[in-house]
Amino acid sequence: MRPEYLAICFILSISPISEVRGAIPYVLLAFSDGYSRVVGLIVSIIGNLIVPLIAYPLLDLLNYIIQSRRTPRVVKHFYNWVISLGKRKSLSLRRGSYIALALFVGVPLPMTGAWTGTLVAYILGLEREKSILAIEAGVLIASIIVLVAAYTGIELLMRLFLA
Repeated sequence: MRPEYLAICFILSISPISEVRGAIPYVLLAFSDGYSRVVGLIVSIIGNLIVPLIAYPLLDLLNYIIQSRRTPRVVKHFYNWVISLGKRKSLSLRRGSYIALALFVGVPLPMTGAWTGTLVAYILGLEREKSILAIEAGVLIASIIVLVAAYTGIELLMRLFLA
């Protein structure tokens, strides 16, 4: 098990583009023995689980910067309009919003990961703690789906072409 491979797993898992959707297939291809794969999977999943803990402070910082005096009025007005629209729309979505958020993050499609889920929760004004739990549940769901799909796909390709 090479530490640089684990670093790549971690970077892939916290990256907004790949998240666990890119990190888990990398683990299955980069590591050959079972122990290394398990460690790589754990690193990848933990990396993606901490995304909301990184994204929320970044969104708070962005909010602070946009609300400052130096931000052009048109940018500030548009930002405030988006946030207020999101909060108005969230009033009708409150009932199942956290389950929907977990499922949104859990479906391993492009632009449905932890970064986007955190942004959606922020714009909708959902409670931070509940949103983080829902996003992390979604990350675990996505991790299981991606692991099963990637492992099955890799095994199938190996049997077809290397048998």
